[in-house]
Amino acid sequence: MDRTSVAAGDDALPHARTLDLPADTALAAVVADLVARHFLATIAGGRATWILTGAGRPLAVVAQQWAEPRYLVDPTLPIGSLAADGRGVTLLFRYWKQHDPDLVFTELAAGREPRR
Repeated sequence: MDRTSVAAGDDALPHARTLDLPADTALAAVVADLVARHFLATIAGGRATWILTGAGRPLAVVAQQWAEPRYLVDPTLPIGSLAADGRGVTLLFRYWKQHDPDLVFTELAAGREPRR
């Protein structure tokens, strides 16, 4: 997994991590674990929006101001189903600045890339 940076100073250390998980682990469990580990940077003011992507598509929106992520796919989806050509699963959290996460989610659900 990896995440994009929130600011130039956030690039000091790499963000990429590798986890070994059972293929049947639910996507929501993986995301909950990463959030609990503070994998995503928090923003002063509490309004960071992240788009989780995997297997070439958006999977969820995670927002600092939300108690729970909102999924664009079934959150019980086994993580192994997102594997690409036997190389494992790659998840990327794309920082979407402080854009309204409700709007970001609505745009993604409609199949559109939200404005950045």
